[in-house]
Amino acid sequence: MQYWRDDSDVVYMRQQNNIALMGMAGVGKSYIGKKIAAISNYEYMETDELIAKQANQEGKRYHDLSDDNFLRIEKDIFMKMGDLSGKVIDTGASIIYDQDVMRKIAEFAHIVYIEDSIDVINDRFNARGPVPLMRIEGKTFEQLFTERQPLYEKYAQSMVTRNSFRDNDARLVAEQILELVRDDES
Repeated sequence: MQYWRDDSDVVYMRQQNNIALMGMAGVGKSYIGKKIAAISNYEYMETDELIAKQANQEGKRYHDLSDDNFLRIEKDIFMKMGDLSGKVIDTGASIIYDQDVMRKIAEFAHIVYIEDSIDVINDRFNARGPVPLMRIEGKTFEQLFTERQPLYEKYAQSMVTRNSFRDNDARLVAEQILELVRDDES
């Protein structure tokens, strides 16, 4: 068992049979999450799909959400989670901005930070095309990366490094994550 210190207290992290992936947009959370699901008994869960569904229910389009609306819906979705088992959760890159949400995730999942160099992430991000980035206004991608990196490190129970475009890289990282989670459970 591990813990992290927030701004006011220490939070005990209770482990359950879920994995939450976090990291910068373009690091490969979705791709690696799907690889974990393909080689294990975990089921892949993409929170951006849940956010899009709730946005539609509110009469809004996912790609048109303001930062505030996106973060509000994201928080609402995570705060309602809890009775999950056997999921690998692709959290989205902005999740680390809300300490309450991170506490909630820590109650039901082993939190893994997938990190990589800014150059590789930027190349991967540019290759896949534009996606919404929360809190990017007035900042470069590099500034956003620098802002988020210490938050990912703060909340992570485990960290893995991804630094390649090779086809088998995602599988190797997925295997490494499964090993880290198994080690933590024993």
